[in-house]
Amino acid sequence: MSERKFELNIVSDQPNPAVGRREICFEVHHEQSSTPTRLEVKEKLAAKLNADPSTLIIEKMVTKVNSWKTVGTAYLYDSAERAKLFTPKHILRKEFPEEAKAEEKAGEGEAEKAEKGGEEG
Repeated sequence: MSERKFELNIVSDQPNPAVGRREICFEVHHEQSSTPTRLEVKEKLAAKLNADPSTLIIEKMVTKVNSWKTVGTAYLYDSAERAKLFTPKHILRKEFPEEAKAEEKAGEGEAEKAEKGGEEG
């Protein structure tokens, strides 16, 4: 698969010391191509900010109707633990899909054990 070409611009970068993060608004210009994936935007934004991708959370990405422009919000946390503490679970599942699948499998195993334990009693 060929790499999609797009230009990423940071519109604003505000520190939020109370939460321990930077709040970043960005624009993505993707002329004559589909909207880039969250992962593609996250990699490019992390490179631009010289940041660890595990501490960067893409909160929202919205493509404007009939245009080649996507606007979004991202949070760059001080640590990965802080990111997981403040980010809603549905967004964490989008940001870290492999971890979400592992947790799902672990949850299924625990549910089966609980069902078997309930049948024995």
